[in-house]
Amino acid sequence: MTTIAPDLELFATAVVSRLGFNVDKHNAEQVDDVLRRRLERTGCKTVDSYVGRFDDPEFAQQELREVALALTVPETYFFRHTEQFQALAEAVLPACLKARGSARQLNVLSAACASGEEAYSVAATILKAPGFQGWDVRIRGVDVNAHLLRKAREGRYSEWSLRATSEPERRRYFRREGGEFVLDDKVKAMVRFEERNLLEGDASFWQAGLFDIIFCRNVMIYFTPTAMRTLIARLTRVLTPGGFLFLGPSETLRGISHDFHLRHTHGAFYYQHRLPGEPPSQAAAIMAPSQPTAASPPAHPPDGLNWASAIADASHRIAALADPSRAKSPQPAAGPVFPAKQDMDEVRDLLRQERFEDALRAIDALPGDAAADPDALMIQAVLLANRGELDRAEQLCAHLLATDELRPGAHYLMAVCREKRGDHLSAAEHDQTAIYLDGAFAMPRLHLGLLARRLGDLATARRELGEALALLAREDASRILLFGGGFSREALTRFCQAQLERCGGNP
Repeated sequence: MTTIAPDLELFATAVVSRLGFNVDKHNAEQVDDVLRRRLERTGCKTVDSYVGRFDDPEFAQQELREVALALTVPETYFFRHTEQFQALAEAVLPACLKARGSARQLNVLSAACASGEEAYSVAATILKAPGFQGWDVRIRGVDVNAHLLRKAREGRYSEWSLRATSEPERRRYFRREGGEFVLDDKVKAMVRFEERNLLEGDASFWQAGLFDIIFCRNVMIYFTPTAMRTLIARLTRVLTPGGFLFLGPSETLRGISHDFHLRHTHGAFYYQHRLPGEPPSQAAAIMAPSQPTAASPPAHPPDGLNWASAIADASHRIAALADPSRAKSPQPAAGPVFPAKQDMDEVRDLLRQERFEDALRAIDALPGDAAADPDALMIQAVLLANRGELDRAEQLCAHLLATDELRPGAHYLMAVCREKRGDHLSAAEHDQTAIYLDGAFAMPRLHLGLLARRLGDLATARRELGEALALLAREDASRILLFGGGFSREALTRFCQAQLERCGGNP
């Protein structure tokens, strides 16, 4: 936590931490304002006296409700993030129908459900799904805030809460009473709400395999890394093997858990709990061999749409290693034997000297576990792709993704390889996955923008190129050196600006 005033630090440590919320320079002012208001409302003269009152369980419970409400934005509405409900209806529920057909029971958790719109949206989606008639469907909505839960139980909503609800769904699930919309009793009966802090242990609730589907959206954005891991560990425990987890569109399990497969359907990313003993899925199939091509690296990015190929051929300009997502060749490269004490520092030095063949041999000579280190593997894949050995580069990426599907660098390199083969659909899929996993990664946005322009989708091209242009200004320098085909930040920026202008955008 960023250094803050002693009173604020005491409040953050003793109170805010119970909710798992992060306190740093970005929200310190907001947290301090909440503290001052709570002191005034409770009549406490000092932070010490306020914190001391948390020994009273009733006071602590009420205050945590108020603090949580003040520090979060319970922005919710029916069928929010529509693409996730499409994935639920057309991919997840059919899978559950097959897996749970003998039991004919489905259990769903809406974690941090706020005023109930999410839980009821799930209920409505299941209610109209084919095959679930006669099933025992139980949906549980939990939240730390009792005020919002009371509203959820009432089932009365404003026009604003239905802003993403189609007119047929409004007629089907609501009746209008004055300025409010009252939820149909059939939908309300499917959901039970309860007050619960997700970070508090309760053996009766956190039972292994209790839920088939969990929605926990836009919760982790408030949490500390420790709280994130605690929450995901608990959700993993209560989610049945093969069950599904939906997070917010900007939230990922990258760096938090390896217990899930990443799924992408209907424009939505979500997760599926691995089955017991199941290895990671093969995230990218190996394509048929193609003839490698050789090209001299250009001094500047080309003006045309073959820039991605130039990236894939710029083998003489890559100078550094930094991305945390990396892979290893299953076959050793030929060459002189290096000393057993080789390490990645020497590999990096060879790269800086542009001795790329020596760098490949040095990686292959790394001893024991070092040879399988992700750093060594990713740079080997990049070098192979750069000299046109797409089969081996894709094998490395596939190996990397088979051990951890949540590696943005490996997905981006796979996208470049697939684009060079002419498989634009697969390339775009890997780019989108890299973007989801790391929203600050500029290169997959740039690549996706170029693909969209090539396919005539200028609206998408403008959006992605615009995002790439903004991200390039703050992209990690070593990641540009690794994935930028040898082009500098300035050269890539100029290129991105030119492509954006050609799509009718404003750089």
